[in-house]
Amino acid sequence: MNRTLRIAFALLLVAGVAVHLWISSRVGLAMVAVGLVVHLAAALAGRRWLARSRSR
Repeated sequence: MNRTLRIAFALLLVAGVAVHLWISSRVGLAMVAVGLVVHLAAALAGRRWLARSRSR
C-alpha cells in the first residue's frame, strides 16, 4: 500500500508540474505571480488547519 501511494503521489506531482508549466506558458507573468501567492496562501492555511486538528 505504501509503495502504491508513493507511485500515485509521484504521478500526481509530475502531472501537476506539467499542468502548471502549460498554464504559465499561456498567461502572463503577472498571473503566474498571482498563482504563486494563491498557492502559498493555501499551503499556509493547510498547515494551520493541520496544526489545529492535531492539537485537538
